[in-house]
Amino acid sequence: MIPAPLPTMPLSLDPVSAPVTRRAAVIDSLRDGIVTGALEPGAFLRETALAAQLGVSATPVREAMAVLQAEGLVEIEAHRHKRVTPIDLPATRDLLDVQAHLWRLGYVRGLPEVRSGQVRDLRMHVANYRRVLDDAAEIGPVGRLVAIRASHAFHTTVISAAANTELLRVTLDRLALVARFILLRGGGTIGAAGLRLHEDILAAIERGDRDATLAHFDSLAARMIALADPADAPAPSTGD
Repeated sequence: MIPAPLPTMPLSLDPVSAPVTRRAAVIDSLRDGIVTGALEPGAFLRETALAAQLGVSATPVREAMAVLQAEGLVEIEAHRHKRVTPIDLPATRDLLDVQAHLWRLGYVRGLPEVRSGQVRDLRMHVANYRRVLDDAAEIGPVGRLVAIRASHAFHTTVISAAANTELLRVTLDRLALVARFILLRGGGTIGAAGLRLHEDILAAIERGDRDATLAHFDSLAARMIALADPADAPAPSTGD
């Protein structure tokens, strides 16, 4: 019996440019394609087609698949078919709930160690978020991704101050998966209210107010987790 053809994979990736390493460039390109939805949730991935589009051999694509599988962005099935991990709301809610607890622990450990250099970095990340809102009347997918990454860099700055490599690793482990969900399902939350929560956290850190910092973080985390509640989940973001 001839098996049915697999669904066609959307091909919308740019060829890799001169990279630090070809493998790293392929990983970054495929990760960005998945996070932005250029490679849609559930899409099957053919290494030869991806390699041809990226202008590389199949080897770095195969290596990238293993990395992206470890990040939760790619599923490799028993018969070796590879696909972009679908968005599963209950599983995503569990992920966001666990990540929120880990990030909060990072805040608890990191806040006492935040110094002027970290505060300067936090201000920069908030400024990058604000710039996205100031630069366009309507934020497109690229702008939303810039804002999401500014937000993640903001939180990572605080967590990094704890100087706990294992805590940092587990908070970064699913960062791209979280970014994809927010971009594709909660892009509408990237706006003035989200910016204000980051500004409130920054102001509390600058005052040295630990309780207020954690309270503002808890508000932000609850807002993020609510995106994955099936009853309240917004429709997928379609971009411009």
